Amino acid sequence: MRLRVGAILVAILALAAAPTFAQVTGAVKVGVNFGMTKFEEDDVSFDTDWKTGLVIGGGIDVPITTLFSFAPEVLYTQKGGKNGDLIDDVGDIDVKLQIDQIQIPLLFKAKFNSGSVTPFVSFGPGIGFTTSAKIKVEDIDDDEDIKDDVETVDFSGIIGGGVQFGRGIIEVRWDQGFRDLDKEDFSEAKLRTFSILFGYSF
Repeated sequence: MRLRVGAILVAILALAAAPTFAQVTGAVKVGVNFGMTKFEEDDVSFDTDWKTGLVIGGGIDVPITTLFSFAPEVLYTQKGGKNGDLIDDVGDIDVKLQIDQIQIPLLFKAKFNSGSVTPFVSFGPGIGFTTSAKIKVEDIDDDEDIKDDVETVDFSGIIGGGVQFGRGIIEVRWDQGFRDLDKEDFSEAKLRTFSILFGYSF
């Protein structure tokens, strides 16, 4: 997995260094994820409740034209879902599925103007590498490690938009997982994530 991540990073840096691109900028970002997971089994599907998680990382912005750019990133992102509707003799049990990834969004950004306040939209594929997968149960200290049951690589489509004002950035995104991450043949699980990000450009 490390070799694959390294190869992608080298390719991104090579693009950034190409002489045809000018005025490359960088940005650091941090925010909150609202994640859920869609399960399908035997023609029956259901969605988990939303679970909050951290997203943090950074990226570069490589101009292609004045208003269009390539904006790859590297993020640590916490996804998954929550099901608070399991009932036992005591009451509600809070059960969380947490899947942590190193994600590499390969985004394209379209800006609406080149002023000091710049609205934009972004879109592109994302490649996620699973670093941790656990089931957390309320009032139980030991989490259940399910990483061996989860696919190592995830593919998703990302679309979002935001505003850059000076060096500050506010952005929202929808991240739609395309790959079934459950290794079991009889079931399917795909991630869905809505993110709110705050960034600083340099």
